[in-house]
Amino acid sequence: MCNPTDNLVRYPLPYKVVDGCLCQETTKRNKPTTEKLCNFTAYIVNEVLFDDGVGTSRTMRIGGVHASGRKLPEIEITASEFKKMDWVLERWGADCIIEPVPRAAERICAAIQSTATFENTKDVYYKTGWKNIDGKWDYLLPGAGKYDVRLFGKLSRYEMAKDWSKSDLQTVWLMMKDKLIATKAIVWTLIALVFLTPLNEFLNQVLYMPKFVLYLIGRTGTRKSTLAALFLSFFGRFSGTDLPLSFSDTLNSILASIYTLKDVLTCIDDFHPGTRRGEQKDTDTAQGIDRAYGDRVGKGRLTKDCRLMESHPPEGNAIVTGETVPDVGESGIARTFILEVKRDDVNLENLSFFQKEAKNGTLMKCLLAYVKHLKDSYLHNEKAYTMLLENLSNSFEYHRDSFYNADIPTHSRVPEIVSWLMIGMEFFLDFMYVNEIIDKTEEELVIDEFREILYGLANRQSKTIQQDKPAVIFIQKLYSLIESEQAVVLDRTVFNDYRPANFIGYEDDEFYCLNSDLAHRAVYQLCKSQGESFTIKKNELIKALAYEGLLDSDKGKNVKSVNVCGKGSMKLLCIIKEKANKIAASAE
Repeated sequence: MCNPTDNLVRYPLPYKVVDGCLCQETTKRNKPTTEKLCNFTAYIVNEVLFDDGVGTSRTMRIGGVHASGRKLPEIEITASEFKKMDWVLERWGADCIIEPVPRAAERICAAIQSTATFENTKDVYYKTGWKNIDGKWDYLLPGAGKYDVRLFGKLSRYEMAKDWSKSDLQTVWLMMKDKLIATKAIVWTLIALVFLTPLNEFLNQVLYMPKFVLYLIGRTGTRKSTLAALFLSFFGRFSGTDLPLSFSDTLNSILASIYTLKDVLTCIDDFHPGTRRGEQKDTDTAQGIDRAYGDRVGKGRLTKDCRLMESHPPEGNAIVTGETVPDVGESGIARTFILEVKRDDVNLENLSFFQKEAKNGTLMKCLLAYVKHLKDSYLHNEKAYTMLLENLSNSFEYHRDSFYNADIPTHSRVPEIVSWLMIGMEFFLDFMYVNEIIDKTEEELVIDEFREILYGLANRQSKTIQQDKPAVIFIQKLYSLIESEQAVVLDRTVFNDYRPANFIGYEDDEFYCLNSDLAHRAVYQLCKSQGESFTIKKNELIKALAYEGLLDSDKGKNVKSVNVCGKGSMKLLCIIKEKANKIAASAE
């Protein structure tokens, strides 16, 4: 039972080879006989088990020899194709003949399967990141050596280094201070994201999987894509012109790709819609990306027989580059963390230095060392593994609560983003300390400084989220309409029998008393003319205004009965001027 040498396949009994043909020993009328099954011999070269993280599929590579002695070409077939035996005629041709004897195909299959051995079985993985294989945690990336990990297209640039040295870590540490590529806010945050990402598997186990996208925003020429590529180079070989994904890809293809990139960093490059149609397409894509990473829930799908399929949420982290922040609304922006790159932020000399180091594999070697550090420190036994999970959970809760105690007005998601980035920096610094690149004092100083940097970024992020609230947008656009006289509000205390075409309501010293339909339509039209979206429906807008405490209303309602001179009592939307004035002023 082995693969052929000198063109001979050997099978275990009752199968054997006679004159180059596969035969089977049988008994007929109590007498032993040899029955020919086919005029060729076939064997399993290797068996491949493909694992995509959700399920497995199997293929077999089949070799063979014709009775004439001609070697048949090796072919690869799936497990479902194997039993049908149609592949013999389709792939090897008409001169490979299966004899018309009972159950010939079934018996040939059994003979071929008997040539399989454990040694020629091979596992292939279509998904990166941590996986528990035979009781041991391993980090899967193409080129890791021990396992066959396959990614396709531009994703094939992901790669694991094969060795590392202390000098690689010393070079990476230069990024932090001595050879800053950009501002500390940019570089340190990106470093934190890089070293947070391999922790995703374990953060997910304690129900604290990172749920955000990092946006790198800057005008053309600020080298934002080059920066993104450099930090992706911890996970492979990338440049600013061959990033894994871009906004020219469809949303479905992006979602399919990011599912395979578990516990690694990726980049969706170049949000810069040039036309209104392009803007809508790119904005829809950005919203889909934000929701995928912000919620970590895959698209629900059904099989042909209406059974629910396994969902495919992303399990890595992502950088999105663009010239502006997409108009994805308050909830979308709350799922992001924004770094703005200005034209003079990047040090070209230092950037060039690290690009050369990335090309030489220095950053990939640092990641290899980090993965080894995690395995040696936390994944070698159950006690250490439990400690890792406890550390991650406690650290997340500590940083989140510390941010709350700092009393920075913000969206509820921002403290969590700060916590995840703090964890990434903590693990990076501990890794550098264990390898004697820094001392404890340096570690503590960087942690304290990074916390201040993140709090400052979070404060600005909070203001961005505030500006994207539908109620805030409405108030700011409403004031713009009134000040430019594109919309008219009349004094409710003075009789006026004339209503201009752009009339939207009344006012007094305390309130704007608006016709909700007219005001909503006026703001919608203004946004449309400015190429901006304002998709919130009127009733939802009124609820948003009430939630922000901007309305004075009758008990249990969002409108108020207002006495208008000469018109009597009218049900109007009463916006409190004192509060609205502050929102309008914040836009200036």
